[in-house]
Amino acid sequence: MKYSFSKLFRLRKRYQFQKFTHSSKRLIGRWITIEILPSPLQMTRLGITVTKRYGKAHDRNRFKRITREAFRYCQSSLPLGQDLNVKPRVNAKQATSLDIYMDLMKLLSTNHHERGT
Repeated sequence: MKYSFSKLFRLRKRYQFQKFTHSSKRLIGRWITIEILPSPLQMTRLGITVTKRYGKAHDRNRFKRITREAFRYCQSSLPLGQDLNVKPRVNAKQATSLDIYMDLMKLLSTNHHERGT
């Protein structure tokens, strides 16, 4: 299994993130908040938003790094055709990559069951 995270799987442009503010579905977990939008592409893409209010640069970079790692590990089991924007909750500074992975899987599997697919 390949655990790469190429540019195809990333949300990178401002307009891609602005779509989330108007019409996304929000799922709140213990460590993260996920905003979900349907995508016409047959892949799940990830965007990560961490504001300066979260902490210093090394804290923000650590959160982004462990979130990308968690996404890579669970990418094959995620439903296709979704754009995800992940934001940290206040207590996420203590989270490990495994914590983020478990939160991501739990929230997205609940969303998958709600949609009835």
